[in-house]
Amino acid sequence: MTALELLHWNDLHGRWAQLARLSARAREIRAKVSHPVILLDGGDIEEGSVELSALSKGVAGWRMLGAAGVDAAVVGNGGLLRYGPDVVADYAEGLGSPPLVCDLDLAGAPPPGAARSRIVEAGAWRVGVIGATDCYPQYALFGLVERGRVTAVRAEADRLHREGADVVVLLSHCGLDGDRSLSWHLRGKVDLIVGGHSHDVLESGDLDHGIPIVQAGCYGERLGRVRLDVDADGVQVVDVRHEVMAPHWPSDPKVLEAVATCEHDLADWLNEPVGSTETEVGHHETTDSAIARLLAAALVDQHPGDLGMVVAGHCTAGLPSGEVTRRDLWAATSSPGNAATATVSGTALRAMVLKGQSAEYATRTARTFRGRPYGSLHLAGAEVRAGELFVGDRPVDDTRTYRVTGSDLELSTYGLLVESEPGDLVVHVPTILPEILERYLAR
Repeated sequence: MTALELLHWNDLHGRWAQLARLSARAREIRAKVSHPVILLDGGDIEEGSVELSALSKGVAGWRMLGAAGVDAAVVGNGGLLRYGPDVVADYAEGLGSPPLVCDLDLAGAPPPGAARSRIVEAGAWRVGVIGATDCYPQYALFGLVERGRVTAVRAEADRLHREGADVVVLLSHCGLDGDRSLSWHLRGKVDLIVGGHSHDVLESGDLDHGIPIVQAGCYGERLGRVRLDVDADGVQVVDVRHEVMAPHWPSDPKVLEAVATCEHDLADWLNEPVGSTETEVGHHETTDSAIARLLAAALVDQHPGDLGMVVAGHCTAGLPSGEVTRRDLWAATSSPGNAATATVSGTALRAMVLKGQSAEYATRTARTFRGRPYGSLHLAGAEVRAGELFVGDRPVDDTRTYRVTGSDLELSTYGLLVESEPGDLVVHVPTILPEILERYLAR
């Protein structure tokens, strides 16, 4: 027997129903064919706009991948950017094997729970799978160090061959352009790149570069299938195609059971009380919002400065009066933003507040908030009176500096309030905004 088949999907972004259908189809294929089959996930099962994903920091999705029988999955940016490398160990527990990433290190090794590569047994074949992911400057905040991708992948490929791998696959969350560039350097080392991140639909694969590249779009709309021929002369790609997911496809009961279990576990956690409020805390998407002011107060309370600031876009609901459960709190904000502190001049502070409280800024939609507006900038320890900005009881002095506490959005360029990031900017990872607000309410 020389045939080996790889099934793959990527960038599901919290589409659990599609995952259940793809998983059922993968099981059906495995049961019908006579050759070995392995199943690969190309990263970003997490999705910040899906409650079950956001409130579990992406762990729920990895539990579902484990239920689907995924043989190997690469670390995407969906969880790593939002929550940092500490979540990877929980992802590994959910998947039942280490998530793969060879081009990011933490203290000289893969993040705890991750591996650079692994060998999957598939019938008579030993399939080496290497993980690589797109690198973001923000990863440095978590202590992650980028490794040279070409060198890292080639080194893993050599190691896998020494350990007896018959086939070596790069499972990449680097995007199609990155994969095309990388492929020329991997000839003779890697047999195939299974890609993700850029959401490209490669129905017949991309066979015009150094080694073959496949990718199956996004959102669970397609199941990728790759047939390989493996013999003493090497590995040959003989067929690349997609099956387009249809609503009538049956759903995998194991995945549906995992969804239900995750929802039950989450419900217990959400129903726990975390604090109380004397009065109802209101919410408004773009203008004055009491919940945003409360969040600004929580930020400056835990990271003291002259003032706190936060845009309303971080908040999606208010809080009830009386007992507040974790469900109430995470409905109010599930933002994965982190606290940030920096020193700015009086002139810069005045400009930030003027822009942040303008109608134009408040209604401007932001990719950061999945198309919702930034909302107005809210302050704690400062206010605008009759057009004049006061910090404490004194008008802002353009000749002095102020210590500002906000989130990474308000004090970074992508929040559009500063033209360049302050030289002493510190982003306090990995604690995220709902955790900051929970600590404040509990205290």
